Amino acid sequence: MKPSIPTIPDFYTKWLHAGRSMLESMLPGAPARELPPKPAQVAAEQEWEDEGGSIKPPKKPQAEPAPKLPL
Repeated sequence: MKPSIPTIPDFYTKWLHAGRSMLESMLPGAPARELPPKPAQVAAEQEWEDEGGSIKPPKKPQAEPAPKLPL
């Protein structure tokens, strides 16, 4: 039994599929869905807010300017 000889179109087809799969892997995926909060988490946040807490993003500290080098 003779082994089959691959042809140029076979190589090109395999190369094309490999390139396509690499490009598709670089695409961003679908955005993740947020899960609904659990009842215990909702109750804990409500109690925390009743005690005076609030949900605010933390402030980013301002970067200090770099010292100037004498030239």
